[in-house]
Amino acid sequence: MIDLERETYPYLEEVNEGILRQFARADGAPLRVLDVGCGQANLGAEIRALGHVVWGIDASPIAVAKAAPRIDRCLQVDLLDFNSVDAVLADEQFDVIIFSDVLEHLYDPLAVLRFYCGFLKPTGRLLISVPNVLNWQTRLALLFGRFEYRDTGVMDRTHVRFFTFRSARHLLEAAGCSIAKTDFTPHLTRVFLPVIKKVLAPRAEATGQDPARTIIDSPLFRFYVRWIYPMEYVVGSSCRPLFAFRIVLVARLARHHPSPTSVRAGGRR
Repeated sequence: MIDLERETYPYLEEVNEGILRQFARADGAPLRVLDVGCGQANLGAEIRALGHVVWGIDASPIAVAKAAPRIDRCLQVDLLDFNSVDAVLADEQFDVIIFSDVLEHLYDPLAVLRFYCGFLKPTGRLLISVPNVLNWQTRLALLFGRFEYRDTGVMDRTHVRFFTFRSARHLLEAAGCSIAKTDFTPHLTRVFLPVIKKVLAPRAEATGQDPARTIIDSPLFRFYVRWIYPMEYVVGSSCRPLFAFRIVLVARLARHHPSPTSVRAGGRR
């Protein structure tokens, strides 16, 4: 179990390329973005660098302390405490609301989506990213009778929900949204990521650096993002259910979606 009161932060965050690719540099008024479960805002910082206004929500005081200078505003509140969230956000409305690798940690992601959709503008977009449980690595493990939790990845021991492309779409549709786009992040080179983390994280901690930023800012990672990732994406596109690590969905509010006030009131019950 994750104890948010302890003096360590249990996650080594990446920049979710599948979410980031849904943004373009602002050519007019910047988009107002809410990153729910923003963590240390490594993703939020990249979105902000594109010219957008980014707010974040996270329960961890350690994460919020690092996130605050990286984005425009970071709120320390439990994303499941609907009354507190409603109080701090009040009548705020956003062009984009993000759930990046968050929903798989929640027992009732449907109730959470319905609540937060109340803060989405009628023309806004909802971006979600969840791990693909049917990727080739998990399938291979199941073939050999192995179903083991790990410290990271699809089988992260803090995951309580598992998703496929179909179940993720059904979740958003049940929340009153229509799917505008289906995307993914590939799962080929990243099988080596746990090893890379184990090597680099202790070195970063020994020098007082942020382990996540040590990886993200490394020349090797930049080379991967620029040259290897695009090739992996093309290969993965041939069979997304097999080669996708993350499922990325872009959704909009359906025409029959209830008003924001009624959605949030329903979420508090």
